[in-house]
Amino acid sequence: MTSLELSELSVTFGSTPALSSLSLNVKSGDFAAILGPSGCGKTTLLRAIAGLVTPNSGAIRFDKKLVSVSSLVLPAHKRNVGYLPQEAGLFPHLTVGENVGFGLSAGSRKIKNSERNERIREMLDLVGLIKLIDRKPHQLSGGQQTRVALARALAIQPAIVLLDEPFSNLDYALRVDVSEEVIALLKKSKTTSLMVTHDREEALVSADIIALMSHGTIVQSGTPQSIYMGPQSAEMAQSTGDIVQISAQRRPDGTVVSVLHPQPAQFDARSELGALLIRPEEIRIHDTDKNGSYQRATVSRVKYYGHDAMVELSLPGVGSSEQIPLLARVAGPVEYAVGETVYIEHHGPIRWVSKKVTDR
Repeated sequence: MTSLELSELSVTFGSTPALSSLSLNVKSGDFAAILGPSGCGKTTLLRAIAGLVTPNSGAIRFDKKLVSVSSLVLPAHKRNVGYLPQEAGLFPHLTVGENVGFGLSAGSRKIKNSERNERIREMLDLVGLIKLIDRKPHQLSGGQQTRVALARALAIQPAIVLLDEPFSNLDYALRVDVSEEVIALLKKSKTTSLMVTHDREEALVSADIIALMSHGTIVQSGTPQSIYMGPQSAEMAQSTGDIVQISAQRRPDGTVVSVLHPQPAQFDARSELGALLIRPEEIRIHDTDKNGSYQRATVSRVKYYGHDAMVELSLPGVGSSEQIPLLARVAGPVEYAVGETVYIEHHGPIRWVSKKVTDR
């Protein structure tokens, strides 16, 4: 097993920065997910780790050993990295077995035919495709092709496996099944892995560590739960789930005031303006205001998804005509009608961010 350490990594294409002072640590055997929008530099990061792109500055270390720094750039074929691209990238003229064994016949990895054949069968058995060893890629489903590509990546016993959205071309149901299978296999092999993805649910479910990427750098990293529950900005919160921002003030004593929380007797000039970041599942809906502490709202729309529903609400603001939009996620059958008056409460952590952050 191999740890990965990226320190102040920067890559520029012409005058355009692709990576900017990016730092990240992945422990040996961990599965890390890089989550971010298109164009933020995710694929460039993988290519830099693999040795396919040369950084302008910064360092890359495998198990504390430098593989890339200004005075040393270890070529790709000497880094022992497995790479799973968006397309499976199988050679159409080779059989499944020949595709898996391709990397075992290249460069310094040349081994005896008996050892090579044993390794091929071992990898295909691992991914559950040993019976398809003699098929050609066009005879496989999309999910099977992805598993063959994984077997090929693991056959060389890589120090690290890099996954560049390998499930993005599969339909939803197949994508869920195949991604779970592949990630389970990687964890079973205890191979340090780094996957880039747009799919926040995939990242939350599978990763030991999530790194949020924006404009060529890592803006926040941590366990899935810490990233979801403690985002440092609205942008980071939206990367991992639905979020609603509500204007709020934070008083000198640390308490936060908003339309969902008790109002002070008078405005405190020392209060700092900002916003509350609220997850829809933290809003609870009630039919009545039994104890007088809930806030009145009006149902604007209901989106039913089967397993749950998203209720769009309109909450009276400070002004007489101001209406604040709010979202509430509720489970089971939903009977709320558009225009219905309900009462709501916020049942969750107070995530307050400064106006300086929300204005970025």
